[in-house]
Amino acid sequence: METPRPPAKADSALLPAVNLVENKIKSDHQFPAISDLLHASSSGEYELAIPSDWQVVTKQRHIQLPDALFEQYDLLECRCFMGLFPEIKRAWITVDHRLFLWNYEDESDFYSFDDQEQIIVSVALVTPKPGVFVDTIKHVLVVATPLEVFLLGVGYDTGKLAGMRGSGSGGEVTLFATQISVPADGVAMTSICGTSDGRVFMSGNDGSLYEFAYQSEDGWLTKKAKKINLTSTFTSYFVPTFLSAKHDTAALSMVVDDERRLLYVLLQDASVKVFWLGADGSKFLQAHHHKSIAKSAAMLCTQFFEGAAADGVAFEIASMHVIPLSESRTLSLVAITSGGCRLYFSPIKRTQRYYEASSLPAQIGEHQPEAFDLVHVRLPPDLQPTASRSMQSFAPRPILNVHTGFYRNGTALLAHTWNEDHDSIVGAAPACAHIRARIPRQPRPTLTEHASSARVEGRTWAIAEIDSAGAEGPTSAGLNDLASVSIAPTRSFAVLTNAGVIILEKQRPVDMLRALLARPALQDSQLKEFIDAYTLDETCAMCFTILCVDDYSLHAMSMQVINAARRILFEFGGVPHYAEPVAAGFATGGGVAVANGPTIQLSGRHNGLATYLARTLQPVWGRAATLSKTDRVGASRLHIGIPTSDLVEVQERLRHLQRFLNNNQRFVPDQLNQMPVQPVDSSRPSADVASCWNAESASLRALFDLLVRASEVISFLCLLADFNLPVISDSISEAQRKTLSGILFSQLVSSETGKLSCKELILALINLQLKQHFSIDSVSDVLSKSCSSIFSVSDTALYKALEYLKLAAEAEEGAEAVTLANEALSLLTGISSTLTAKQVRDICEQFEALGQYTAVASLSLACASESDPNNDAMAYWSDGKPANDAREPIYHKRMECYRCVIELLDKRRASVLNAKSLAQLPNNDALFQFELYEWLVANDQSALLFQMRAPFVEKYLSLEPRTLERCDMLWHFYIHENQFGKASVVQRELASLSRDGFDIDLARRIEYLSLSISNGKIAIDMVRGGQIRVPTRELLSEEEEINELVALLRESEDQLEIAQVQLEIQQQLRALGGHETLARTLDRRLFTVSELYEQFAEPLRLWDAMLLILKASNHDDPQMVEEIWLTILRTVLDDSQSTGLMAVASKVSRLGSRLYPSAAAFPLPLIAGILAELSRERSDEYRPGYVGDTLVHANVPHWAVFEALNMLYVKTAGGDAGTAEFLVREITALTTTWMESTQSGSRDSPNPNEDSMPVMAVDEALSQYIVNATLNNNVELKNEIQRVQENIRRIF
Repeated sequence: METPRPPAKADSALLPAVNLVENKIKSDHQFPAISDLLHASSSGEYELAIPSDWQVVTKQRHIQLPDALFEQYDLLECRCFMGLFPEIKRAWITVDHRLFLWNYEDESDFYSFDDQEQIIVSVALVTPKPGVFVDTIKHVLVVATPLEVFLLGVGYDTGKLAGMRGSGSGGEVTLFATQISVPADGVAMTSICGTSDGRVFMSGNDGSLYEFAYQSEDGWLTKKAKKINLTSTFTSYFVPTFLSAKHDTAALSMVVDDERRLLYVLLQDASVKVFWLGADGSKFLQAHHHKSIAKSAAMLCTQFFEGAAADGVAFEIASMHVIPLSESRTLSLVAITSGGCRLYFSPIKRTQRYYEASSLPAQIGEHQPEAFDLVHVRLPPDLQPTASRSMQSFAPRPILNVHTGFYRNGTALLAHTWNEDHDSIVGAAPACAHIRARIPRQPRPTLTEHASSARVEGRTWAIAEIDSAGAEGPTSAGLNDLASVSIAPTRSFAVLTNAGVIILEKQRPVDMLRALLARPALQDSQLKEFIDAYTLDETCAMCFTILCVDDYSLHAMSMQVINAARRILFEFGGVPHYAEPVAAGFATGGGVAVANGPTIQLSGRHNGLATYLARTLQPVWGRAATLSKTDRVGASRLHIGIPTSDLVEVQERLRHLQRFLNNNQRFVPDQLNQMPVQPVDSSRPSADVASCWNAESASLRALFDLLVRASEVISFLCLLADFNLPVISDSISEAQRKTLSGILFSQLVSSETGKLSCKELILALINLQLKQHFSIDSVSDVLSKSCSSIFSVSDTALYKALEYLKLAAEAEEGAEAVTLANEALSLLTGISSTLTAKQVRDICEQFEALGQYTAVASLSLACASESDPNNDAMAYWSDGKPANDAREPIYHKRMECYRCVIELLDKRRASVLNAKSLAQLPNNDALFQFELYEWLVANDQSALLFQMRAPFVEKYLSLEPRTLERCDMLWHFYIHENQFGKASVVQRELASLSRDGFDIDLARRIEYLSLSISNGKIAIDMVRGGQIRVPTRELLSEEEEINELVALLRESEDQLEIAQVQLEIQQQLRALGGHETLARTLDRRLFTVSELYEQFAEPLRLWDAMLLILKASNHDDPQMVEEIWLTILRTVLDDSQSTGLMAVASKVSRLGSRLYPSAAAFPLPLIAGILAELSRERSDEYRPGYVGDTLVHANVPHWAVFEALNMLYVKTAGGDAGTAEFLVREITALTTTWMESTQSGSRDSPNPNEDSMPVMAVDEALSQYIVNATLNNNVELKNEIQRVQENIRRIF
C-alpha cells in the first residue's frame, strides 16, 4: 500500500468548488453505518414517508409461472420445492425427480433436467473449485437426492443482448454432466451452501453437517469426490446407527460469510451454530452455539414477546442473512424471526464494538471469532399505522407471521402470510433524511426507517436481489439513498411465489420525488412538504438527478415531471442571502464567508448543484488516476489506475449536467436576469444584496469550471489508455513518473501539479507520434476538442503557420506559395480564437504581400467570430455600446479584425467595389455586415446594398432596443418580401405595445389591427393557394402554418372588436367633457373587457359601452342587461328635448345594428317587452307596428321579431287582455309589413335571403289569436286578424 501523498496546491480559480465538492463527499461518507445506528439494545422507530402512500419497494412487473410448470406444481401427489438463482437469472423448481430452471427474464423459457429417477430434496448453486472445470463453467449446481448428491456444471452465456438497453434476455444456461457424485446413504440433505473458494457444505436430516469434497481427478490415496461428516465424533464411526442414543438437532438452513470465513447454521430449535473455516478457508471448527436467542432478545427489548409462555407462540427464525464488512465491521449476521423482528448478532466482544475503526484487526477472519452475541433487536413495523407522523420504539405493534425474508444493505423484505392465497411483502429501509437531520442534534442517532407492505399472489418461496449495483457490498455511505445519482432504481428484487415471479424495485428519495411530480394535480403545499422533509438542498440535488440524464431516459420521462423538476429549481430553489447567526455545530453548509462580515448563505439551487456534482465525481474523486507498476523486465511504468468503464460512466453524467447548465443560462444570475433577493436584514443596502448574487455567481462559475475540467481529465485519461500509457511514460523523466505515480484524480483535476503533469504527458505523446512518423492531426484534434483546458495546441499550430508563410514568401513557384499559404491559413483558422488583434493584423499583412486577399478576409472574420462565440459584441452594439461594459474589449477586438478587411477594400476600391466581389465575402457575420453597410453608405455606395441582397436587414430591424420607426420598417420589409404572415404578427404586436417610447394612439392601434387582419387573410390565401411562403415560425408544416395564421387572425379580430369598444368609450369620455386624462389613458395600451368595464364604463355609467362590453365578452347577466336597457330607454324617453317614442326607436335601432344578434347584449324578448311597455305608457304617440318596425330597423329579421313578440304573447295569454291585444296588433302589423315588402321586392333587413317568415307558424299563431279574440268577444280584432290570415294564405 502506497504512502499517501501530501495534498497538492489547488488551482485558485477552482479552489472554492474543490472545497465544496470535498465537503459534500465527506458529508456523505459521514452518514452513520448500520452498527452506529443500532448502538442501543433495541429500536422500533418508523417514520411516515412523504408522500404518505410511498412504498419501500414497488412492483415493476409480475411474471406468471408458465402453464407447463404450474400444472406440475399443482399436482397433489408430487413433492415440489422452489427457489431462486439470481446469479443466472433463473428460478428453480423441483417436481419429484425433475428439475426445472425457469428464465423469468424471458417469462416462458425453461430448462428441464430429468436424467435421474430419485426425488430431489434440495439444490444449490455454488462457486466451482479453481482448476477443476473448464473456464466456461462459471457455476456448479449441487443436486441432492436420498441416494446421492451430484454436481452439474452450469454454463451461463449472457450473449450480446445483455449489453443492450431494455434487453429482457436472461442469458443462455447449459447444464453439463460432471460425473462427480457422492452417496447420500439415505440422508436427506435439507440445505446446501458453498464458499467463494469452492467448498460445499450440506446439512442432513440426521442432524449432521457434511462437506462435499471433490477434485479434478482421483488421487493415489484419495477419491475424486467424497462426503465428509463434519460434526460426528470419532466414536460414532464404530457405533451402529440404530444403537445411537440420539441425533443432533437437524439444521434448517445455512449461510456462508466468506469475508469473515464463517458458516452460520440455523437449527430446528431456533438456535444458531457458528463454525470458523480457518484463515485459509480449509478448516471447520465450531466457534459458538447460541442456544437462548429468544431469551436474549427478551432481555434486550421489553416489547419482544415471541416465544413467551403467555402468548403460546413458538419462537422461530425464518431466515438468516450475512452483513458484509462494507456495511459493518462489528455486526455480522441478521436473523429475521417469524414475528417480523430483526436480530443483529456480532462476533466482536462488547468492549471492542464501541471502537470499530481503531481496535478491530485490519484482516477480519484471520482468527476464530471471540463471541457471537445478540446485540440488537429491531421491532417490526405496524402494517396498519395510525395517522401520526411516526411510530416510536415503545409503541405496541402486532406480531407478524413471516415465513421467509431478505436483508441486505439496510433493506429488509419480509414475506408475511396475509391469508391462504396471498402474502404481504413488508419492506423496511432507513429514513435517510430523518437520520441525517438528527446528526447535528444527536451525534449518535438511532435507526429510523420507512416501512410499507405490498400484497402478492400466492405463497412466497424465496426473495433475492437481482441486477444490483450494491450486490458486491456498499460503502458505509451505501445506506444513504440520498447519495444516489442514478435516475433508474439501483436495486431490484425477485420474489418467487407459487404463482410466478414478482420483480420489485427499491424506491429512493429521488423516486419518491419523481412519483410526486408525476401526480396529475400536484399542489405547491405537497412540494413544500417534501422540501421540508428532505431539505431544499437535497431536493434540488434530486431534481438534477431527474433532469441530467441521457436522451433515452429524458424522452421516456413525462413532460410534467421534467417541467415540475425545473420549476422546483427555478421557483423553489431559493435565493442567496445573509445567514442569520446559528449555534455552533448547526451550520448546514453552502455558505460563503465574507471578509469582516457575516456569512452569505447560498441558494438551495446552488447547493443542490454542488451536492449532485460531488456525488457524480465521488466514484473517482479519491482514487489514483495513474499508478506505477513494474513489468516483467523490472521497468517501472505508468498505468491508468481507474477502469475506463468507471471513467466513462462518470463522464456521461458530467456531460448531461453540463448540457443542462448550458441549456439553462438563467441558472447563473447576471445583470440582465436576476431573481429577487431578500436579505435577512432589510436595512442592508442594495450593494449587499448584489454581493449575495455575486458570491453565488462566482461559486456557480467555479463549479461549472470544475465540471468541465473533470470531464476533460477523464477524456485525457481515456486518450492515454488508447495510446498505451506505459509506452508513453517511457518518454518522461523519472521525476515526472514519480510525481504521477499514485496521483489522485482530484489532484489531476484541480492542482497546478496535475495540470503541468498532463502537459508533460501530452508533449511526450506528440513526440512519440512524430518519432514514429505518424500524423499528429488526430491527436491534436482530440486534444483541442476534449481537453482544451488542460493543454492547447494553438502555440504549435501558430508556429507551424508562420513557418509556412515564411516558406511561401521564399518559394520560387507560385503554385507552391499558394499551397503553403493555404496550409498556413488552415492552421491559423483552427486557432483563430487564440490570436490577438495585433497578431491578426501582422499575419494579414503577410497574406496581403503574398496576394492572398481572400485569406485576409477569411482569417479576419474567423478570428472575429471565434473570439466571441457568444456574440457578446453584437449584443454590446445592440445595447448602444454602454460605457465601462465588460463586453467592450470583445467588441473592439472584432472591430480591429473587421478593419483589416475594410482597409483592404479601401486600398483596392477600383477592383473590388462591385456586387460580385462583395457577394464573395462571408455573409454569416451580422456585425461585420453592419460595418460593411455603414462603410458603403459613407462612401456613397448604398446602391450596392440592394444589389448584394443584404442578408441581415431583417435581423437589423429586429434588434433590441426596438423603436417604432424600425418596427414600421420591419413590417413594410415583410410585405415587400411577400411575407404577409410575419407582417401580420408585427402589426398585431405594435397594436398591443405598451412600452415607453412608442407613442401610439388608440386610432393607430386599431389601424394596426385592421392591417394585421388584412395581411393575415392574404397569408392564409397564399398558403392555401400553394404560393411561395415564409412561415411565421420555422419547422411548421403547411397545415400547421394555416392553423397558426387562423388562430392569429381570430385573436386579432377579437382584439379589434374590444379595441373598437375602447374607442367608443374614449369618444364618449371626450363627448362628456372633463375626462381628457382618462381618454388619454385609453391611448396607452389595449385594455381587456374586464378593465374597460371596471375602470371606465361602470364607474362613469357609460350605458352604451356596457352593452358593447357585454357583447364582446358574451357575458350573460339578464338582470344587469335589463337594468341597462331600462336606464337607456327611460333616459331617452324622459329627455325633454327628445321626440318621445321616435327617439327611443332611433336609439334601439342604432344600438341594435351594433349589438344584434348578441343574446347577452341584445335579448330580443326583453327589448320587445320594454318597447311594448313604453308604447302603452305613451299611447298618444304610439302607432300600430311601432315595436316591430323599431326592431326591424335595428337589422333584426322579421322572423326573429315575430318569435319574440309571440313569446311575449304566450306569457301574457290568460292575463292582461289589453297587453295581449297590443301584442296581437303588433304581430299583425309586422306580418302585414313583411308581406308588403315581399310583394314589392324591397326588404328592410340587411340580409333579405335570411328574412323569410315561418309562414306555417305565423298562420297557426293567427288562428290561435282568432280563437282568443272570439272568446273575448273582440270582433274588431278578430276581423283584423282574419284579413291578415287571408292575405297570407292567398300569397303563400
